[in-house]
Amino acid sequence: MKKRLIAAVLAIAVFCTAFALPAFGATDETSPFERKLYPALDKLIYGLVDGIAAMIVTPRSWVNASDYSNDAFLPGLDAADFLDAPAENAQWSLGYANASIQTGKELTEEHYVGGSLKVSKKLVTEVRDDQKVRTVAVSDGRGISVFACVDSFGMPGTAVDEIRTRFEKIAAEKGYDITAVNVSALHQHSCVDTFGMNGDIVSALFTSSFKNLLGQPMYGGQNPDFMENLYTVAVQSMVDAVEDMQPGKLYYGAVNARDYMRDKRDPQVVDPNLNRLRFVPDDADARETWIVNAGIHCVGMGAGGTVVTGDYPYFMEEYLNDNANANLFYILGAQLAITSTSDAITETDEALAAEYDESYARLAVYGRTLARLLCSITEESEVAPILNIRFTQARVDVENSILKLAGKGGLLKNRVIRSGIGKYQVATEVGYAEFGTDLAIALMPGELAPEIAFGGADTAAESWTGTEWAYAPLAERVDGRKLLVFGLTNDQVGYLLPDNEWHSFLTENEEIVSCGKQAGATITAAFFSLLEEIN
Repeated sequence: MKKRLIAAVLAIAVFCTAFALPAFGATDETSPFERKLYPALDKLIYGLVDGIAAMIVTPRSWVNASDYSNDAFLPGLDAADFLDAPAENAQWSLGYANASIQTGKELTEEHYVGGSLKVSKKLVTEVRDDQKVRTVAVSDGRGISVFACVDSFGMPGTAVDEIRTRFEKIAAEKGYDITAVNVSALHQHSCVDTFGMNGDIVSALFTSSFKNLLGQPMYGGQNPDFMENLYTVAVQSMVDAVEDMQPGKLYYGAVNARDYMRDKRDPQVVDPNLNRLRFVPDDADARETWIVNAGIHCVGMGAGGTVVTGDYPYFMEEYLNDNANANLFYILGAQLAITSTSDAITETDEALAAEYDESYARLAVYGRTLARLLCSITEESEVAPILNIRFTQARVDVENSILKLAGKGGLLKNRVIRSGIGKYQVATEVGYAEFGTDLAIALMPGELAPEIAFGGADTAAESWTGTEWAYAPLAERVDGRKLLVFGLTNDQVGYLLPDNEWHSFLTENEEIVSCGKQAGATITAAFFSLLEEIN
């Protein structure tokens, strides 16, 4: 009993150390000695954590790799059905829906806030903005692809499966021809936790195993009533979007927003654009829908707060509704360590600052600034009515011992499978889509390093490991199309880094919340295999 108590105390100490030290240890330059020291310390701590994790019973939901299958997975179109030119009489049709996922009980029941781990309970103390799901249903006439994006820190694959299963049942009853169902997260750090990671660490380490042994649910940071409501509302939003579909035309345009992005981690690689797919209905009186994509973290209120906000997309939407008569569907791009910066903004909102605080006021101004940039786009190209989309399944090794321990304590809700004694994998998926003849989209189940998508990864001389990144940029493999990334889509497996840019969780934040050094390579290889299958 004494040994178990000591182990539990050590586990809590490890969690605190792992999530606190990067703030103090990170430096712009590291010496050759530090590059050897930190990984060695990582191994020592991993050994300790693995020992503690070995004493915790594996959750009942984690099945053997040989027994795993996912009936909710949708492969999309057959490779043979990909088109290079529009089908005869093809035309775009699109529907939109927007719904609140809040229950009104966020302050009266235990609701954890996403963003960062704390030893104490990180519960909601104030609700300032709505928390929503926004959905578009899109078709080129050959089936319907649904894209939903949730105001959330993350949507684990298990939650995606639940939404898909429920929607597919209704779609079959209604006779919808569904090709794909996608669920993304806006990765807001100031909203009710739907991912599960931001729960009570002490409870996870002390009581979750007993719940597991008794067959009781291990909720982690998820509030079960909130999640049930989320499933119901998300599915209904998909139905509403399909029912709202109407014919029209689609246009692509972009505007440079580099002045409003800050990459916190080298190499400095970003997609500088706010990318916009603008759907114009044939009905001149109908509202346009703008599908907007950019790689900027939603962390305007910080990662450790307890106030619920919709972050900057909330104010983008408000501005576009009022000034452009446009619906907003916003989805994040390749955003590994890219966050917002207001250095180029001189505008203030004194009323919001007086009513709330400066951070919230800056958030509002930032969102409105991006919305005005979107409204300034004048150069557009019409997108031919072609929507090719296909997915493949992948398995990512969980090398990160801290995440193994968190998962065993019920704080991670991904599709985890047992791949050996003490070895685990996250079963996930990767997608590829083509809009028209000039746009390609990589649908990624995590926070992708932009250099994986667009090039510019560390060279061997620049890397800690002294090795090269073995893969070509995704953008070079999409037949000359412009590449966009839809990040945190259909799962959240954490940060996806080039393996030669893996440092230490004692010096960086990204390594802490990543399955491991090979996660980026695994997902990249799966994406390239998917392209080979299609081509």
